[in-house]
Amino acid sequence: MMQFPVDVNEFERAGSNERYIIPDNTYTLEVLEVTDGGTSKNGDPKLDFKLGLAEYLNNPEWPYNRWTYHSIYLIPAGKKGHGIALHFLKVLGAVPDEKGVINIEPSAFVGRRFQAYVFSEKDQQGVLRQRINHIEALPEDAQVEEVPF
Repeated sequence: MMQFPVDVNEFERAGSNERYIIPDNTYTLEVLEVTDGGTSKNGDPKLDFKLGLAEYLNNPEWPYNRWTYHSIYLIPAGKKGHGIALHFLKVLGAVPDEKGVINIEPSAFVGRRFQAYVFSEKDQQGVLRQRINHIEALPEDAQVEEVPF
């Protein structure tokens, strides 16, 4: 018989995402990746965003996840929920053309930063998930380009 000593508290969390849940707080988030998330039941396009915690991406001491995910549905103007995607796109710097159309090139959002409150809540199946709200643009003085050296 083989023995395998374990930390009992870690054993309780093993196999669960709760071990790495980001503590509830306001963070500067950076868009790391944007992918096509398919469509909703109504046929509205969905965009999935992988968002990194800008302050902790390269910090090996940070014991929690360094990223979270957020999705938006591009619900047409006049329909319930349209403003949610519109606000998020505006915070990311998207601007409508003279006809009121935002042309979306997902890769153009990579590297954009904003502030949001990251929190945890259980979904309908009881699984703990990370969510974001209070999404805001960074103050102008924080939108400084990083020097590449």
